[in-house]
Amino acid sequence: MAENIIMGGGSINESPRRIRTTTMGTHTNCNTVPTASSSSSSSSSSSKTNYDPQHNHAHLLHSIMGLDRYPNYISRWSYNIDDIDKLQDALTHQLEKVKHQKSNLIQRRKRMNEIIEHAMASYQDIDWTVLTVPLSWEQVRSEILHEDASKAIFQSILFKSVDGRPELQDVLEGKVHVELDLGLLEDWLHEEFFDVYSMPLLSRSFCIRLKTAIQAILDQANMEGAIDIGKRAIDLDMIGVEWINDLLFHLILKPLSKELFQTTETLDSLDWRHGYIAGYSNVASEKVGATRNFLTPHTDDSEVTLNVGMGDDDFEGGELRFWNLRGTHQEGDFVGEFRPEMGLALIHAGRHLHEVKHVTKGNRFAYIIWARSWLGARTQSCPCCWINRRSNERCICK
Repeated sequence: MAENIIMGGGSINESPRRIRTTTMGTHTNCNTVPTASSSSSSSSSSSKTNYDPQHNHAHLLHSIMGLDRYPNYISRWSYNIDDIDKLQDALTHQLEKVKHQKSNLIQRRKRMNEIIEHAMASYQDIDWTVLTVPLSWEQVRSEILHEDASKAIFQSILFKSVDGRPELQDVLEGKVHVELDLGLLEDWLHEEFFDVYSMPLLSRSFCIRLKTAIQAILDQANMEGAIDIGKRAIDLDMIGVEWINDLLFHLILKPLSKELFQTTETLDSLDWRHGYIAGYSNVASEKVGATRNFLTPHTDDSEVTLNVGMGDDDFEGGELRFWNLRGTHQEGDFVGEFRPEMGLALIHAGRHLHEVKHVTKGNRFAYIIWARSWLGARTQSCPCCWINRRSNERCICK
């Protein structure tokens, strides 16, 4: 059975066209008659163009959008079939990147599991229970969260009744829509600057236990020659503690973002997260998982970012400096500086320009979660404008 699907949309001096989708998933242009396929290995034209999708991402994005929008997009390229070869090579190159990085990820996960097993056997004095999923809300409340966070969360209507609380596992799996009471959030949250909020989130003991376990894993990786494990950042999903990312994502990030950024960010519902530990040191060292001592001004590849201080206590420098939101008239204006503290979290929009100042003494660690909404801003902006932080009104790709 076939189904007609409207293509185009008439936005570029054209009428909507339809393609016929069969049950086998093949497409036929309803306005043309299929013909026998033919191929050509070289262009009949000697003309050369400046088209370079391999090295110019704008060219590649134009082509991808054209392929998506027009049923017979490639037929327009008969002028120079060499350009079709360039596009095919560029797409193949990107596909090979995906396949290579996926394979590398799988191998790294397998290797990491081995390293963790060896670390647990070598460092038996470490509390490895920090890597395991908590068994109850009481454990979350007493062992993981800061007491102020516990108060704000567990006095809310959803959690106040012990008998009526959702199951912990259901929250970790995103099966429960968590809502927190605004009245309780006011005493917990503090607005540091415009759209940058701080709150005590993780207990000091949990931060120390988690950081100690991760340090032992890094030490084991170094002993086994797997020095790439600790470069740049420690992915918590990679080391088997994805439950921490899931807990903070569903319990904290999603409900807070809905309240804090509903007027400034295009959010639907956050549905993706990436959590990692970043380290900075005055003496960059892979052994301590701190391979740099500062971070230049940047925006995050996220809609909302959670940044939790993980210590150490005796580091100097490493302040977070914020400018205003990219894509606004105030984007270059400096708004303030924040001194990280263990267990204290910041939550801010990913497009908030920020930097980490040089660490001049000791080691500074941060637990960071990037959260995205694939139904929000990323459905309303082309990827080129999103990456370059243009507003919809300034989009040059439409």
